[in-house]
Amino acid sequence: MGDAPAQVLPTAVSLLALALSLLNLWLQRRDRKPRLRIRVRYEYRAVPLEGAPGEGSPSPGMHDGSQEGLYLLLGDFLREHGLRYPRGSPVARFALSNEGERQIYLDSVRLVVRPTGWVTGGWPVLDPTEGRVLPAALAGPTANVLASAQGPVELAPGDGVGYRFGLIRLADALRAEGHAGNVRLALEATDRLGNVYRRPFEVNTDLWAHPAPEEG
Repeated sequence: MGDAPAQVLPTAVSLLALALSLLNLWLQRRDRKPRLRIRVRYEYRAVPLEGAPGEGSPSPGMHDGSQEGLYLLLGDFLREHGLRYPRGSPVARFALSNEGERQIYLDSVRLVVRPTGWVTGGWPVLDPTEGRVLPAALAGPTANVLASAQGPVELAPGDGVGYRFGLIRLADALRAEGHAGNVRLALEATDRLGNVYRRPFEVNTDLWAHPAPEEG
């Protein structure tokens, strides 16, 4: 019985060393995995009138972490700068940054509609060019921002890229497809390895869509 305490200590030390070894291995593998961070904020940047004082200088702008916050600040901002809405456009701006230690090659960047329940075949895709919401399997190349712009994007560690989408245009497209209120969306980026990265955001058709035409 007297030998039991002497045997416990080496066993505990061995188990601790094993745990630390496994933790270190997990951290090493984690660092080697692609890590793409996606941030979003809502912005408004004014378009100055032609011939207005200060033309050619950077346009005044504002941003907020929520579309509701941007909407509430917008009236005061326009009055402050003597602007008439919509001399500019409210947008959802996304910043994608590679925070890992490996190159990331993006093949696809799309806007998807987040369903309230389970759907088969992937989330529906909002095509900002065509202004339509389509099943994932039927979404054409215009739904992929990269296909309609510069093609695949290579992000070295520490590099980033940005995209923006007009809230009015998105809201009009969603309303035309039967979506109303605060619609749940996500920016979905897919790399060449098949990894999918999503950043949720929302578009409120009550705030941004043009007034629906009156019937009759």
